[in-house]
Amino acid sequence: MTDQSNASDGEGVTGAAPTGSVSRRRLLASVTTAVGTSAVAGRAYATPVGDKGGTADAGGAIREEAWVETGVDTDGDGTPDRIHVRVSYPEGATDGERPPVIAVASPYHGEQTHGDATAAMYYDRSIAPAPDGASGADGDATTATSEPATLGDPSAAGGPGPAHSPIGGPATAHRRAERRYIPQGYALARVSSLGTARSTGCYTAAGPPTVSALESVVDWFNGRATAYDAPEGGEEVAADWTNGRTGMIGASALGELANGTATTGVDGLETIVPQSANVGQYGLFRSNGTPISVTPDASEGMTDIGTWIQASNARRDDCGHWTERAEAGQDLATGDYNDFWHDRTYLADADAVDCSVLIAHAVDDPIVKPNNAADWYETLAAHDVPLKLWLYEGGHRGPAGEAWERTLDRWWAYWLQDEDTGVMDEDPVTVVHGGQSAAEGSAETFAEWPVPAAEPATVRFGAGGATSGAATTGEPGSGTESLVDDPSTPAADLVAAEESPHRLRYETPPLAEPVHVSGRVVPSLSLSLAEPTVVSVALVEYGDYSADIVTRGWVDPLNRPAYRDHDTPLAYRQSLRESAPLPDDGRVRAEFPLQATDHVFEADSRIGLVVYGSDSEFTLHPPGNREVALSLADSAVDLPVAGGESALAGAFADEPTDTARPTGTATATDSSTGTTASAEPTTDSPTATAGRPAGTTDGPVESTVVAEGDAAVDGTSSGDGPGFGVGGALAAIGGLGGLLRRGSDGED
Repeated sequence: MTDQSNASDGEGVTGAAPTGSVSRRRLLASVTTAVGTSAVAGRAYATPVGDKGGTADAGGAIREEAWVETGVDTDGDGTPDRIHVRVSYPEGATDGERPPVIAVASPYHGEQTHGDATAAMYYDRSIAPAPDGASGADGDATTATSEPATLGDPSAAGGPGPAHSPIGGPATAHRRAERRYIPQGYALARVSSLGTARSTGCYTAAGPPTVSALESVVDWFNGRATAYDAPEGGEEVAADWTNGRTGMIGASALGELANGTATTGVDGLETIVPQSANVGQYGLFRSNGTPISVTPDASEGMTDIGTWIQASNARRDDCGHWTERAEAGQDLATGDYNDFWHDRTYLADADAVDCSVLIAHAVDDPIVKPNNAADWYETLAAHDVPLKLWLYEGGHRGPAGEAWERTLDRWWAYWLQDEDTGVMDEDPVTVVHGGQSAAEGSAETFAEWPVPAAEPATVRFGAGGATSGAATTGEPGSGTESLVDDPSTPAADLVAAEESPHRLRYETPPLAEPVHVSGRVVPSLSLSLAEPTVVSVALVEYGDYSADIVTRGWVDPLNRPAYRDHDTPLAYRQSLRESAPLPDDGRVRAEFPLQATDHVFEADSRIGLVVYGSDSEFTLHPPGNREVALSLADSAVDLPVAGGESALAGAFADEPTDTARPTGTATATDSSTGTTASAEPTTDSPTATAGRPAGTTDGPVESTVVAEGDAAVDGTSSGDGPGFGVGGALAAIGGLGGLLRRGSDGED
């Protein structure tokens, strides 16, 4: 990051320096320089670093710990912070070939988790920002979970906020990882980020000092930094058991730390595997200029990064200044982008990334929302970083399944042990529709993402949004239609209601064939507002008796967002630095992306677009019931459809003038939150029901179907979050894929 302190140069490190071969990443870089943009796949390397056969087992692993001295002093005590590292490696590593390291950095190894949250963290979002001491929560300290807690697993229990728990899971997951990877010739490192567990210093929510400290850990693996056998004083400890070549993996906050470390460009970091991971804090707490809640729960005011920092530092003295910095810098009142967020946005330092990246993310993740992965992929691809991408469905969880495990094993061997596994010879993108793993749904591979044939198809609105107006590729309706914001009604209820004054609903005729939507849905709305408010849009798959929210997005119209005017995700964020008052006539235009998606609408379903005000689960709730008017003729939505507008129009070529549907109860499913609701034809009342329809393999894009029969090894994500993850589904993106398409003309 631009303002982080430099790590220690490591002079005086004892023991022999690690002796690794030239990294594959740097060899590839030199090859690319010599031959231009030649493909990187298919190159064999004769001298593997690790012993794939493996002579050690987990029982014979040697385990040590050390405190790495960093170049930062976050608690202001006048001494450099030290970061705690636990390592395990094969017997004989100090005598023979030294193994590479697979490292997991986490804020959840110790006592400081979001389970330490104060009541202020859960204030009622009808008050924005929360007054001192305000609380909308009942203080319950438990969260139900269907699985035992695992290290950094976002689904694990740990308090009323984002569910995390340090109890039991971390050690179990680490032992499981040891049994898997040490026999394959790897060392493992479990790193506690600053201000957590046995590391010293303060928690900064993956801020610049935390990233700098993690750089010091990689430096220590490579003989450039000093470590000790105690948090204060102590004897020096050398990392003489490794060749220094390092990979990092993790889910959620753990993957965020891997992303951040990569932006330092530290020598020795060869690859990272971020899963369900954000790329800095802005995409977690903000969207299109408006504050959003990290978790989809109306009782949790998880829009304030300061409360996260305060809660995580609750048991640390001399760390209150980090909460003060966050509260002063985040601008909760407007949600505008600013220098505070820019310093915590890894996109700004993507040009320094000098390692390969394997991104895995669920398109229905309600916590670390999919635009994090889409922004990261687009930005890294523009910098020619070797990439793979695995998209799937499964909420805030890592990928699952045998196909993922095989890919992950081959990825480590290729980048850390110089084995020609063929992992970079494959299509660089895998998309799993219908589940976490290929066994649960279907997996297809593509040359890039959005899928190569995806082009914007412009959909316009016809009259009748209070019940159900037309969504058409033809001419729009005329005049305006209005809604009255109702923050108390969940989005699932709004989209399912046959009639409601609180949303405008538009839908296509039934589809004659499947339609594949891949990328970012971009509404361009001409609005009239009497008072400032949040505006939300949902993409919905309608069946005869079902309504599934595929993706959604939120915007502050006062920022006047114009997404297509900007060439990169970072440039778009930079454009959100200022909001302006409403003009006298209250008319504003908002052009913004929904959360990225990859979804196949089934034949006979209908594509729906629903415009509403504030979101009961994600946004701030302006007081009163504010009115929003939509100009039909001047508004449209670009859907990224495989085959473009002709494919979409062809899917309902015999578009009827009467789009009457069977009457009865419509079941609403929100794939991003796992919630359901149903609506009688003339009411908004919800009832519980089952989940979303599965995807289909019969998309309009020619592709390769892979691993349909794969089964998960243990049925769960595991490791440092789904992170160390022997569970999932992914098949690769090689770094040469195209950028996300932005404009209606299909240009990059």
